[in-house]
Amino acid sequence: MLRKSLLFYIFLIMANICIFSENGSEETGSLKNTITVDMGLTGSTLLAWGLSGAENPFFGTALQYERHISNKISAAGRLEYRGIGLSPDANMSAFSLEGHGRYYPSGKIFFLDGMLGYALFNYSNESKKSLAHFFKFGGRLGWRIDFGKPGGLVLEPSLGYYWSVGKNNMRNIEEAESWSDFFNQWMNLMQDILIQGYFVGGPQVSLGIGYRF
Repeated sequence: MLRKSLLFYIFLIMANICIFSENGSEETGSLKNTITVDMGLTGSTLLAWGLSGAENPFFGTALQYERHISNKISAAGRLEYRGIGLSPDANMSAFSLEGHGRYYPSGKIFFLDGMLGYALFNYSNESKKSLAHFFKFGGRLGWRIDFGKPGGLVLEPSLGYYWSVGKNNMRNIEEAESWSDFFNQWMNLMQDILIQGYFVGGPQVSLGIGYRF
């Protein structure tokens, strides 16, 4: 199901790129489309690999397509994946689909970004598997930097925060009698913080690099 959703989302992005790029070329050559990859997640992936090697593999990346509706307003779709290998037999990952609305007050550089989305969190080991569904929302403040003339290569740093609503099912992974009450509650709290504070929400630091056309 997850793989089919990913392929379907990528197909929609590519179809919209083809349609909108044709329309954009007819509208006096205006620049309406932007595709970016979040190098903040990619950079943290490389850093984690360098620090931990192959023992605890980490991977994160995001792809976004933005379409300008007017000079100051745009809509975007974002596809994101984050994963951590806890051991050779256990891993945690999250797949997110996000819809974004952006407002550019000056019509050029700075933007306010609002987001509504869905995240699927997965924990699995050799004996058990847990899935959790989350609704996520939040906002960012960022700016777009064009290299040279408007269009072509762009850089988009941004800062923000995402909240999430959903139930973490990881608390059922371990047998209740194998933990003391206090330690079990502490572990559940730490798991909630990790999932909702990193995998599906929490502080957002992005460094998007892409192409505008």
